[in-house]
Amino acid sequence: MEARIFFLIKKSQDAVLTEAEEKELHTFFLNEANREAFLLEMQQNTDALTEDFVERERWEPVLQKVLNADNRTNSTVIPMHTARETNIRIWRRYAAAAAIIAMITGAWFYKQGQQQRILPKSAMIAPGSNKSILRLSNGKTIVLSDADNGVVSKQGNMSIVKLDSGLLAFNGTGNTNETTVNTLSTPKGGQYCVILPDGTKVWMNAASELSFPSAFNGRERSVTLTGEAYFEVTGTADRPFIVNTRNQQVQVLGTSFNINAYDNEPMISTTLITGKVKVSAGNKSAVLLPGEQLQHNSSSWQILRNPDTDAVMAWKNGYFSFSNADINTVMKQLERWYDIKVVIATKNKSHQFVGEIPRNLTLDKAMEILKQSGITYTIQERTVTITD
Repeated sequence: MEARIFFLIKKSQDAVLTEAEEKELHTFFLNEANREAFLLEMQQNTDALTEDFVERERWEPVLQKVLNADNRTNSTVIPMHTARETNIRIWRRYAAAAAIIAMITGAWFYKQGQQQRILPKSAMIAPGSNKSILRLSNGKTIVLSDADNGVVSKQGNMSIVKLDSGLLAFNGTGNTNETTVNTLSTPKGGQYCVILPDGTKVWMNAASELSFPSAFNGRERSVTLTGEAYFEVTGTADRPFIVNTRNQQVQVLGTSFNINAYDNEPMISTTLITGKVKVSAGNKSAVLLPGEQLQHNSSSWQILRNPDTDAVMAWKNGYFSFSNADINTVMKQLERWYDIKVVIATKNKSHQFVGEIPRNLTLDKAMEILKQSGITYTIQERTVTITD
């Protein structure tokens, strides 16, 4: 059976699989050992799928390596979808390979017997990308996705440069007043990375806003965040770096951490990756150590000692990660990333989502993966409706 896997993938691409062949392909990838070995091989030999690979000699050597997975002992079969439990399992280590596979096979992990279908253009919604708007203190607005690489503006001795890598950098010895504030905002469906005047690097998630001065001239380096961002702060012993968010202040000297402070989220979450930070909110404060997370709102304050930092950092590393997440939590993330409107019109909100989805998939592919948990949905224009 396994000797035909590449051949079946090719047939799947051409939408000519029989029902028996669909079952054969599906059964092979239900086996975790098979799946992991195949994804690893694809990560190292992506041309095997991106080329036509009709000629046997092009793909058979790769296939033979994949077949060795069958000789592994103690391999377990894990269903790709179990209602209200595990529903999506795309290994983060092979997210890039998984995305390639998803594009070619179209629907590997669909329920048995489901037929491939032509989706309306309204369903083929692309994932987010590097998009941001820089609003300067003088009122000038720069759409960074439209701007050419190089210097996009100057503020005193400070040059604002869009780098080839897509980063935005503030270079120079700025002598402007610290009250001169710039604002970088990402729309829904956008993300961006900026290097602040002190060298601090900030990755911004979708629908986020960061305000900061053109030069840090005072005793403190202070910025204001709405939304979500990951910070790698340049250490300066006598000048603490401060991030102000909704009802919270985070003070650091040199460290890396993630803050989730969206207005439509019930909790503000601060997760420390390295270093040490002090978080203050109202009359409460806490010092976090690496691997700790503070969650709080007006009525709750708790420190998690062993949060899933991989899940926290998933958005920055290119995938969604869910651990027993409810439908509201899942769809809020997709809503921001795909710039869509979500309507939850189901009374059954007990679905629990566990697993990962690459953020570079189109909306329809992401939703088809989620569908394996048992949810039903429709896509009309840019509105996704979750139904019974």
